[in-house]
Formats: sequence, structure tokens, C-alpha cells
Amino acid sequence: MLSFRPAGPRLFRPLLPLLGLTLALSVGAARGHAQGAGDAAFLKVRIDDAKNRAMLEIPVGQLDKDFLHQVTLTTGLGQSNGPGLDRAQMGQSVVVRLERRGNRVLLVRDNWSVRAPAGNAANQRAAADAFPRAVVASFPVDGEKEGVLTVDASSLFLSDAYGVADALRSGQAGTYRVDATRSWLDTARTKAFPRNAEVHAVLTFTSDAPGGVVRRAAPDAKAMTFEEHHSLVVLPEGSNYRPRDYDPRYGFGGTQFADLSQGFDGTYRSGFINRWRLVPRDPAAYARGELVDPVTPITYYLDPGIPAPYREALREGGNWWAKVFEAAGFRNAFRVLDLPAGADPMDARYNMLMWVHRSGPGPSVGPSFTDPRTGEIVRAIVRIDAWRSLIDYNIWAGTVPTFGAAGPNVDAETFALMRRRQHAAHEIGHTLGLQHNYIASSQGRTSVMDYPFPVITANTDGSLDLRDAWRKGPGAWDTLAIRLGYTWYPNAAAEKAGLAGIMKDGITRNVRYINDQYANANGSIPQVTRWEEGATPFEGIARATRVRRIMMDKFDERAIQPGEPMAMLNMRFTHVYLHHRYSLEALSKYVGGMDFSFAMRGDGQVPTRILPAADQRKALNLALDAIRPSELTVPERVQRLIPPPPPGFNADMTWIDGSGGTAFDAVTLAGGLATEVIGYLLDRERAARLVLFQASDANALGLDEVLATIVRRTWGAPVPASSAERAVLRASQRAALDAMLDLAGDKGVMPDVRAAAHYHLKQLDARLASAPGTDAPARAHVASARHDIASLMAGTDVPASRPRYPVIVLPWP
Repeated sequence: MLSFRPAGPRLFRPLLPLLGLTLALSVGAARGHAQGAGDAAFLKVRIDDAKNRAMLEIPVGQLDKDFLHQVTLTTGLGQSNGPGLDRAQMGQSVVVRLERRGNRVLLVRDNWSVRAPAGNAANQRAAADAFPRAVVASFPVDGEKEGVLTVDASSLFLSDAYGVADALRSGQAGTYRVDATRSWLDTARTKAFPRNAEVHAVLTFTSDAPGGVVRRAAPDAKAMTFEEHHSLVVLPEGSNYRPRDYDPRYGFGGTQFADLSQGFDGTYRSGFINRWRLVPRDPAAYARGELVDPVTPITYYLDPGIPAPYREALREGGNWWAKVFEAAGFRNAFRVLDLPAGADPMDARYNMLMWVHRSGPGPSVGPSFTDPRTGEIVRAIVRIDAWRSLIDYNIWAGTVPTFGAAGPNVDAETFALMRRRQHAAHEIGHTLGLQHNYIASSQGRTSVMDYPFPVITANTDGSLDLRDAWRKGPGAWDTLAIRLGYTWYPNAAAEKAGLAGIMKDGITRNVRYINDQYANANGSIPQVTRWEEGATPFEGIARATRVRRIMMDKFDERAIQPGEPMAMLNMRFTHVYLHHRYSLEALSKYVGGMDFSFAMRGDGQVPTRILPAADQRKALNLALDAIRPSELTVPERVQRLIPPPPPGFNADMTWIDGSGGTAFDAVTLAGGLATEVIGYLLDRERAARLVLFQASDANALGLDEVLATIVRRTWGAPVPASSAERAVLRASQRAALDAMLDLAGDKGVMPDVRAAAHYHLKQLDARLASAPGTDAPARAHVASARHDIASLMAGTDVPASRPRYPVIVLPWP
């Protein structure tokens, strides 16, 4: 639990009000051309082309004054896997200052993660001395004249300040170093403005042994050139900005620090939420409840590289936030504009929506630079993945055969752009300070900060409806969060009372928030699941299962365009077959399920609530219904439609793979889904909760019952007449056995969990001894199972040596 205490001074440096600087930079080459602010410049840079040096001219009056140093990776590696180096990827944003020490000028960074804000000067000194600060660069003084120091700053601007080499090494792409002889400063992109300076470096990284991922990306993997952009930015002034104390119920990211001035009743932790500065132009009108323009609106700019028709969709989705800010009392507070002609998107004055290409699908992200002292957001660069709409098109195309000659009731472009609007709103939401909210989908799509799955519904006549696939605007949680983060107050007392009232209103209306760490497959709240839609997972699984069955029954070559390779049906059918996978993940969370809230004492929220045993049992059986042979079996006609990829076809898009080489492997596909479902049910933390909850309530669903039900529904299931269904039944049985063996052999599980798994494995072995199978595949299957159980009991089982059915990981929609 964090302790939320008023901010005070940063160690022995004043925090509020913050010092403001006037920062400008003049850039000129050795031949004499110049740009910038002339004699009033905070810094001047002379680029010595002949010696490949960057010479800083520092007025001595500007020494010992803090400013922000931001580094952005301008060009990327273009790979969806591996080191993760993208175009416009934001690096560090830190408070630094220049200090003279003899014949050197040092770039110094304080440790803002440790403070004693409420202490006296001695307390602050003690906190500062307990942890190190950093000298991040050293510049030799080249000369001094009329109160101006000239230093050689090449070691900073021509170094790998972003950390490209570290990323390549950690991504097993090779060991690289900067070759200064093939690196330079780009004078065209090194510019100066009244409150920021921009320095652009072109760096060539060399390696004698590059890894495979870079060999696929670069024309010459032994010499890769990246561009890193430095922004030196004036510190925000603090006279009209009050840091807002962190509260885990708000749904904001935070700037957290060790608060060593707290007493014995504290936690030595404190923090602020991350948010933009938004101040009403007319405070009196704002206080009267009128909508008021802010002094400075939050403005984002579109990357000129964003193609049509995405450009307008991203603008429209981003501008959803303008309406949301009205709930916090601000009119015209947010806008998305075109980047001015000639502007550099890396210029710190511009918050950007950048279009990022990679070799395959990858994440979109919404990072921001904050003032480390206060949590104030000062800059954002959203990176939008260019592939995302191709994935959405695959989902749409899988529905096409169900519609017949008339075609889908929503065309492909409309379907994709609906998603892009929400996509833009989501990533921008992160840069406004908001975290994910994974319970919003269960409350009527109350937030764009959830991960959405397309809501495709089935009509009574068996036709599908795509018209409500994606949400069309922000929701109640978005409004509540923006009110909590951005409502303006004239003083601290009014802020405390006002925020308490807003939070109480949200709790009363049951507008909820649960973040990332509780949305994983081992989570305990069924409604907190990524890519799941519906008031409950029971509703979601019913809808998704029916839609999946309709799409499977009608799937054919109409899912691709005439003239396209039939192999493309592979990736289209994958989305059809796994249409219900996220609903199944949500369903499994009922088993050992417990709802909870981020309750504070006195706020009226219920801290925890174990889910009803009846719902847990219902969910267990519905999840196992999904791996019945009739549900797992791929129609023979579909299998015969899908050949292996032809020459020149992107094999990375062949998502259904297996052991059959050129043959479509429907058994491995089924085994992967069964492995996924049973893996959810027998997760080690879920198993422990089952033990714990039954210890408190003998009538609760227990681990013994779950294991017995899984064995009964797989190994005890009736043997189908169809050989295809018998094959997938064996796959589900194998998946169940592997999950139980893993649980029994896991030394980290609760002892009662391991004991239960051991017991049911012995029971299963006894059953198999008396029923060795009726045909050759079954007999071999049983013999292999008994061998693996015996190995486990003998202590010789090696989980990695057991063949597994792989779980297909699809790109996100």
C-alpha cells in the first residue's frame, strides 16, 4: 500500500515552485552557418565537420541549472520479434544539469526515486547521501571567453544514449558498438527554439557476428545505422501546477518514489499520478460550473506517413477525448491536428501519433515523457502498428462465407476503421496517464482502455451481424478517470474534498477499474480478461460459441479473394476456429474465482468476495464442453481446402502448423486448444485457491472435484464412432494428462495441490491398467500415458522431454 503524503522539497533542492529556464540552442557548422537564438541562447552547438565534433558553448550563468534531457530512437530495426527497436521509440527523460569541475564540465543526474520531502535540510541531506547520483557525461573544457565555456560534447551526442547496443545484445542479435568514423550529427535536424533544443545523431553500429534477426532486417547486418534524437527541454514551471497524489483507484500510472521523511506509521513510499497540466483560462467561470477553455490545450499531431483512410480514423478516435474532458470542466482541451509543414516529428514541441512498420504484427504503444519530480506529462509519442488492420481484416474475412451472395452487413473498410478509431483513443489514453481497465467490457464497454474483441452476434435465423463489432466512443470509466485526473481546483483543500466526492460517485455507480496484473490467465475475476466482451463470461461464451459454429459450418474458399493462394485460408480459418478462445479463458477464472476491489478503508467497497460454487461448477463444465470431440474436430472438407504455402508466400502467416508437413494437421490444432483450456483450469495459483476456499467452506468447489471432472470428461468420455473424433479425443486426454503431470511435478505448488494431483494420477493409472484400449492407436496412447505416470512416480519425469501440442498465439485484433 502506498502512503499518499503532500509533496515537499526534493532532498535539499526546492521542488515547488519549480525553477523555469529559458533554453535555446544555436547550431552552426565550422564553416559558419547558424540557426537559433543568438546571444541569448542557453547553449550553442558548433558542429565541427572536419573533426566530427560537437562543441557546446555554455554561459557560466547557466551552470548548475536543471533541465530535461530526452532521447528518442528515430529509426527502427523493423522486426516484430527480437530486440524491439521501433521507429520513434521513446527512451529516457531525465533531469540533468551541467556542473564545472576544474577543466571539465559534467552532466549530472540526481536520484529522484529517493526523497525526503517533509524533512528539514538535514533530513533531506541524509536521504540524498544514502543513495548515489550519477555523472552521465564528462566534457573537456576547450576554452573560456567572456563568461562562456566551450566544451567538446561529442562523447554525449555521438554515443549510444538510447541503448541500441544493449537492446541488440539482450535480444540475442549480436554485440554491437558505435563506429564514430561512420557516425555524424545531422545539422538539418539539429535546431533551436525558445524552450527546447534538438540535436540529431546518425550512428553506425558494427559487429563481427550479427544475429539472425538483424540479418533479416539490414542490408548489411555488420554495419547498421540508427538515428538517435536528443531533446534538451526547459523544465516546466510549477506556479500553476500541483502534483496530484497517487491513488490506486484512479486508474492512472504514477511517478513513485521512496519518501524517507515519513514516520513509523508510513510505508516509505509515495507518488503522484502522471497527467498533463490543464488550467482553466477563466477560473471564476470554471468555478461557476461553466465549460472553460484551458490556458494551453493538449495537442497531438499526425505523422505525415499515416496513409489514407487510416489518417482520418485516427484523428476521429483521438478526438473522442475532447468530449471526455468536458466532464472535467474543459472545452477544447484536446485536439488532434496535422503536423505543420516542415516540422520535425522528433521535435519536443510536438506530441505525435506515429505510424510504425515492422516485418510482422506487433504492439501499438502509448508512452509519454514525464517530469520525474512531479509526474507532469510533458511529451508523448504514440506508436501505431501498421499491421493491426490486416488482422482485423482476417477476422472479417472469416465471416464472409456465412453471408452468401449479399456479403457482410458491414464492409471490410468500415470494420477495420471502427477498430482504428478505438485503437487511437486507447493509445492516446495511455499518454493522458491512464492504465488499462480490463473490467470495463463487462460493464457495457465503459472504457476505451480495455482490450476489445469484436462483438459479432448471431441472429435467430443463423445469420451474423457485424454492426456492433467495435465501440463507437468513450465510456463511463473514461469520464470518471478524466474527472479524477484533470478536474482543476484552486487549492489543496478543495482538491482533496473534490476528488473524494468524485471517487464516491464512481463507487456508488459501480463504475469499476482493474488493471493489467490481474488480467492474466491465472486471474480470479472472470470479467477481467483481455479481448473478452459481455456482461458475464457466460454470456460471452454462449455468443462466441454459436458464432464460431456458424462460421465453421459455412467456412469455404469465399474467405479469400479470387486469385489468392488457397493457403491463405489457413490464417482465416485460425480466427474462425479460435473465435471463442478468450471467452474460454474468462470462463476458467470462475474456477477458484474471487472478485475483489482496490478498496480503501472507509470508501464502502467490498474488498473480496468468493464466487458462488454453483457458478464455478457451471463454468468448469462449460469450459470442458468446448473440448468435446464434436467441438474440436475440423470438418474434413475444410482440411482438404488448405494446401501448404506456395513459393514466395509468407510462411509466417501460416498460423496452423503441425507435424504433418504438407498435410493440414487438425489433430495438433485440437490438441493445442485442449492444452490451453485445461492449462487454464489447472493453473498452479487457481489450484491453490481451490484448496484455500474449500478449507473455509466444505461445500465449495475443490481441487479434488476439478481433477475428477477433468479426468471424467476426457479419459472417461464415450469413445466416438468417428475416427477423426477419436483422434482429437486422444489429444484432449493427452492435454489433461500433461497438465496433471506438470502440477504433480511442480515443486513450487502448495503441498495439498501436489498431493491431489498425485492421487488422481494413480487413480487414472489404475483405470488405464484395466482398459488398455480397443484399437492400435488407443493401445499405444494408453501405454504412453502409463509410462509417463510411472516416470513421474519414480521421480524420473522430465517435463521438457514430453511432446506437447503447441498453443497457437494469434496476433491481437
